[in-house]
Amino acid sequence: MSSLPQDIIVDILCRIPVKNLLRFRCVSKPWCKMIDGPDFTKLHLAKSSSNQIQTFLILKHSKNLYWVSLDSLESPSELDQPLMCYNHCVKVLGSCNGLLCIRNIVDDIAFWNPSMKKHRVLPFLSLERKRYSGNSVCNVCVYGFGYDSVHDDYKLVRVAQFSSVESENRYFESEVKVFSLVRNHWKRIGDMNYVFHYPGTDGVFACGCLHWVVSRNVEVKDKVYNIVVALDLAVEDYKEVALPEFGVDDFDVELGALGEYFCVVSNHRDIHSDVWVMKEYGVMDSWTKLFSIAREQVWGYFGYIRPLGYANEGKEVLFQRDKSDVFLYDVNKKIVKNVRIRGSPISCKVNICVQSLVSFNVYDGRKQIDGDDKKNVKKR
Repeated sequence: MSSLPQDIIVDILCRIPVKNLLRFRCVSKPWCKMIDGPDFTKLHLAKSSSNQIQTFLILKHSKNLYWVSLDSLESPSELDQPLMCYNHCVKVLGSCNGLLCIRNIVDDIAFWNPSMKKHRVLPFLSLERKRYSGNSVCNVCVYGFGYDSVHDDYKLVRVAQFSSVESENRYFESEVKVFSLVRNHWKRIGDMNYVFHYPGTDGVFACGCLHWVVSRNVEVKDKVYNIVVALDLAVEDYKEVALPEFGVDDFDVELGALGEYFCVVSNHRDIHSDVWVMKEYGVMDSWTKLFSIAREQVWGYFGYIRPLGYANEGKEVLFQRDKSDVFLYDVNKKIVKNVRIRGSPISCKVNICVQSLVSFNVYDGRKQIDGDDKKNVKKR
C-alpha cells in the first residue's frame, strides 16, 4: 500500500475493525502515529457509527455482560469486564462513542473501551454530609454519561436526591456532581430542583445533553409528564425541553437518540406507541412524529418500548420491549420484525456500542498540558 496516496490509505484504514487496526500499528512508526492520532480516531468513529458490522449490542444479564454484532445477531460473547468485586455484578450507566460507563455493587465506576480492552477507574465519590443529614435519606441516585464536544471531554453526572423522613417539615434537596475525564476529578454543580418520574432510570445522552423525565412538584407525581430536564455537558447548566403535544393523558415516556436527533416514545397503554424526533434541538415546533406502532404488531404483552438506534442504514429502528427481547421496525414497510439473538439470555438490559479507538492516553496528555498551563498562569 506504500504506493497509494496517503488519503486513500486513510480512507481504507478508517473502515477496518479496531482489532485489526491495533495489529496494523506494528507495520511502521508512521502508521502507529496515524492510527493513534485524534483525527484518525474521529474519522474511524464516524465510519463505525454508520457501519452495522462495527456496531454491537451490549447485553446485561444477571452478573454478566455480553456483546453481539448488530449485523449477525448470533452467538454473543461474554465480556471480561474490568470492575471485579465479590459478586462480579456491574451495571452499564451509559454508552457513548465506543466507551461504556460501568458501576459495580460497591460503587466503583470505570470508563471502558471494550474494543481496545482498556479502562479507566474513576476516583471514588461519596455523598457529602447534608445540612439535614440527621433527618434525611438519599432515596434517589441516578447517573448520566456523555460527550462534551465543545471541550472534547467525556463526562459522568451523578444526581443524588434527599428527602426528609419526617411527615412534618418536609423538604427536598439534591446534590449533583460531574466527573471530567480531562480534569480527572469530580466537581459539584448547581442542584437539580426537579423530581424524577423514573428514579431508577439513568440519563439519556443526545445533542450534547443528558435528559431525564421530571416533574416540578415534590408532593404529587402527576400522570401527565410534560417536562424533560436537560443538562448541557459543555456549560454544565440545566434547561427544560418541552415534550410533544401527545393529545392524551395516560401514557409513559421513554427517551432515546435516533441518529443525530433527540427521540421520545410515548407508550399509550394497550393501544399503541408513538415515536417522535426533535428535528431542531430545543425548538418545540420541530417535534415530528415518525410513526406509530400498534400493540398487536408486537408479539406478547409489554409495558413500554425503548428506542435503541437505527439499523440497516436507517431503514429500520431497533427497539427493546420492557427488559426482554428486541425487535426491528421497518420504517418504509411499517412492519415489525421480531429478532431472536441466538444464544442470548431471554431477559436482559440492552445498550448499543460502536467500535472505536478512543484512548484514555490522549486525555492523560491533555491533563498534563492543562496542569502546565495553570502553573504558568500562577507564575505570571
